[in-house]
Formats: sequence, C-alpha cells, structure tokens
Amino acid sequence: MDNLLNASKIKINGIYTDEHGIYPKGRYEVPTAEEDVERINIRGRDGSLTKKYGYLDIPLSVTFYIHAESFKTAFRKAKMFLLSAKTIQVDDDDEVYYKVKSVTIHPAENVMKTFGEFVVDFVLDPFMYEVNNPVQTITSQTTIHNPGYEALPVITAHMSGTGNIYVNEQKVTIQNVNGTITIDSEMQNAYRIEGGYIVNLNKHMIGKFPVLEHGSNVISFDGDISKIELIKNWRWV
Repeated sequence: MDNLLNASKIKINGIYTDEHGIYPKGRYEVPTAEEDVERINIRGRDGSLTKKYGYLDIPLSVTFYIHAESFKTAFRKAKMFLLSAKTIQVDDDDEVYYKVKSVTIHPAENVMKTFGEFVVDFVLDPFMYEVNNPVQTITSQTTIHNPGYEALPVITAHMSGTGNIYVNEQKVTIQNVNGTITIDSEMQNAYRIEGGYIVNLNKHMIGKFPVLEHGSNVISFDGDISKIELIKNWRWV
C-alpha cells in the first residue's frame, strides 16, 4: 500500500492518467539521456579520438494499474489514451515535459475481474522542454541568456523586402518577403501560414537554421525587417 500511496502522478498530453482511471505504481524518475560517443584508438596516439554525435533517446518503463468494475473494458479504453501520447510529465517536475516518440503496451496481468496491472514502455526524445514557452517580441538588438542546452528556436520576421537576422555569429538572409516568414530550426523549415495553409518559403531563406547556444546570445536584424518574434524552446538534458 505504501508503494501506491507514494506513487508518481503522470500526465499524458497534459492530462493526469488517473483522470482515465490509470494509476502509476511506484515513483518514477526519468533518466538523463545518454550521450552518443564513439572512441577510436589510434596507434601512436596517446588516448583515444572522441567523436560526439548527440544524445540518445530515453527509454522509460512505467507499471500502471487499473481498478474498475470490468478491468478488460477499462484496459481497452486505457490503451487508446496511452497510445495517443505525444508528451509526458511527472508531477514532481511538471515545469518540463518530454516528447514521446513511441509507446509499447505489454500484456496485462489480470488475476481479478476488477483489477489488473500492465507495463508501458515509452521512448522519449533526449531532452526535456519547458512548459512555459512564451513569444518574445524583439525590435532592436537584444541579448538573451540560455540557461539550458542549445535550443532550436522558432523565429518569425515581420518585413517588406530583404533583410538579415543575426544570432551571435550566425547569419540568416531573407530575400523578397512581404508580410511574415517563420524560421523553425527544429523542423528545418521556413514558411508562412495563410488561410490555414502552410506556404513553403524555404527558397527565400539563405543560411543555416539558427541555434541559441548555452549562455549569452546576441540577436539583431537589419534591412527591411521591422521586428521579430522569438519562441526560444528552452530544453534541458
């Protein structure tokens, strides 16, 4: 009983699982992502040559239980809710969320008509993302401090012609755009939404998609850009 009383509360897509009658068994800590590192030994060289490729996905296994008039009926409905998972949060760190890449539900242990347990394996994106992710409007040179891991921002430029966006030493040139252009560094896409449809504007952008580095980032623009709107997308390992 103590194990159940001390259990974590878990949110799927911003909704606590217990609102669907699905209860985590025990407490859960999401492990830190493992860095993908290759070490190559070269004869005649002291130590190894190290290549870093980023971070690996995070595996997370959670045991849930259901207590209902008919476990099998409740389990059938629970699977639909869990398989729809796009994000996951744990209640003792609910300022951040993880993106869910895949969900595997194992067969249930159902020794009673009204009670059963089952294990769910989640595969998570390596990073945790801040829930509070407001839009910041920038009208002149601004310095922004990134407290976390390098972030992949979304930048929307308001403009009438051609201009440049600078993020530290990074430069993005936007040519011949009247209205807005959104540069999404995570999706690697430049576009505008018109009438509910996405208009591809990648041919109007020259340069690499910008990254907000850990620490200070100086952001500015010139040319025919009047302002930019920044969604920082802070993330943590």
